[in-house]
Amino acid sequence: MKNKENVKRGRRNRQRGAELQRHSVKLAKSMELDAFNRDRGGAQHEMGDVEIEDKFYGCKRRKKAPLWIFPEKQEIGVIFKADYKEPYIAITLEHYLVLLSLIKQGIDDE
Repeated sequence: MKNKENVKRGRRNRQRGAELQRHSVKLAKSMELDAFNRDRGGAQHEMGDVEIEDKFYGCKRRKKAPLWIFPEKQEIGVIFKADYKEPYIAITLEHYLVLLSLIKQGIDDE
């Protein structure tokens, strides 16, 4: 028989991750982007947690993120790179989805 305390361990973390997935999909759909929640709790989809415009994204939720990843001053994002890795940019999800939406509108107009 399973210990009740061990069964509950991690439950809230899974709920918080699912909340982030739902929020991301809802925000993307509000900008008229095709978006789907692919994970549904338990890493059942090998490509990623959410799908937005045929691209897959993982969702990570932490209590604290490294401070260097957040913009300072008047910046809207932070570009960072590890040795021997590709550069990445950290911007708000809303800024990124606006860019995707503009790209989609440009493609649809052609």
